[in-house]
Amino acid sequence: MRRICVVTADGRAYYAIVSKLRGAGLPFLSLLPEDDQRECGLVITTKREAASFPAPAISLEELDESPDVARSQILARLTEGEQTMVVGMDPGSRIGAAVFLGETRLASRTFNSKRSAVTWLNRLAERVPSRRLLVRVGDGEPETAMWLADSLTSLIPGATVEMVDESGTSRSGSARGLRKDQGSAARIAFRKGVVFRKQDHASRNR
Repeated sequence: MRRICVVTADGRAYYAIVSKLRGAGLPFLSLLPEDDQRECGLVITTKREAASFPAPAISLEELDESPDVARSQILARLTEGEQTMVVGMDPGSRIGAAVFLGETRLASRTFNSKRSAVTWLNRLAERVPSRRLLVRVGDGEPETAMWLADSLTSLIPGATVEMVDESGTSRSGSARGLRKDQGSAARIAFRKGVVFRKQDHASRNR
């Protein structure tokens, strides 16, 4: 992956950017504006300085307050928003979610409510550029799964939502250091499902 570079002459902005990058768990290179920037795939700087760099730049002012969203914005900008954002959701008493840009994991979370899971994902969809959004929802708890699929289809019209057979995804142990429900969500994200259509769901409930 091309390097993330923090380049600014503004000391206060520098520490704010570094704090965001550390919170997002992203490695970076610190440079002064006059330093050689040929290694930089993305420059993070201030809005005032952004136009002065040859490499693609994102400003501190553009980065979201949420570490998940800020991390996703940065990684998406490195790929110029040309990859598909793939989301896996594992419904249950707690809802696991895992978000990937291509095969790069952007974020993973566990939620105690359906609404908070949907709100979080909608914020990512609004703030993070991608070629398209594909959400895969496990079918282990049909009522919760249908609610999530219906809500996401309504809230994010451009998203493709699939219902996935989640059998075998809740294996013991974690995936890539994730909690169990997040690991299940990560496995669901890469399992092909059946496209959810609101009209089909509505006709079954008549």
